[in-house]
Amino acid sequence: MLADRVLVLIGADEIGAGIARRFSREGASIAILDPQAVRSEILARELADRYPACAYPVDYLDPQTIVTAIQEAARVLGRIDILVTNTLPGASPATLENQPEAAFKGAFNSTLAAASAMRAVFPFMCTAGGGRIIHVGHRYGETVGEGIAPYNCAAWSLVGLTRTAALDWGQHQITTNLLLPVAVTGEFLAQRAARAGIIDLLTAQIPLRRAGDPVEDVGGAALFLASADACFVNGQTLFADGGQHTAGPVLNPVKFTARR
Repeated sequence: MLADRVLVLIGADEIGAGIARRFSREGASIAILDPQAVRSEILARELADRYPACAYPVDYLDPQTIVTAIQEAARVLGRIDILVTNTLPGASPATLENQPEAAFKGAFNSTLAAASAMRAVFPFMCTAGGGRIIHVGHRYGETVGEGIAPYNCAAWSLVGLTRTAALDWGQHQITTNLLLPVAVTGEFLAQRAARAGIIDLLTAQIPLRRAGDPVEDVGGAALFLASADACFVNGQTLFADGGQHTAGPVLNPVKFTARR
């Protein structure tokens, strides 16, 4: 499905890695940008067994590192067709009045990193005659969670970024969409080990009664947005959450952590 296509992924945590693995399986060459050089290099070596993959360390506080990495990726891989940004920071549990300024700066830097990556891939996508941009966000960009104000702000900022790019860049046949997943990750499993009852209640809110697999479920949804079948899907929010968003307010484990 993605033969001869090049993906730039920024943010190689478990969800980002799941998307990369799914795209590689479908034939994409992949450039992995991440502040943690070791994990991006390990992932790139794994993917390179199938199709070309390379890793570049970047600093979200220094947008030029992102621009330089993307330019080098385009040189090495020949083109850029797809950008997936997966830059949301971890949540910092505290009530709004107790959130440190550094937490807000970190949250907004994650959006700045995504925006820098978008601007850097733009000329390459125009040269290619179009492209796909997929931002990986969180349900708290549609509602908000208690006790995680910086995270809420970062998640909401991706909504504005997605819709603005859809409006500004649609004329170039570049689509921009927002993916909101719920997936089984190491953090999810650690939360369940610490407070199984709460996580089981959260899972019970999901109509499919399970969290998604990063490769098959989240990667599959991202694959749709990157495919030719989604060429007319632009400025949309796609929930890869098993239907959790239909259940109303989401149980937020963080608030229990903040009050312990």
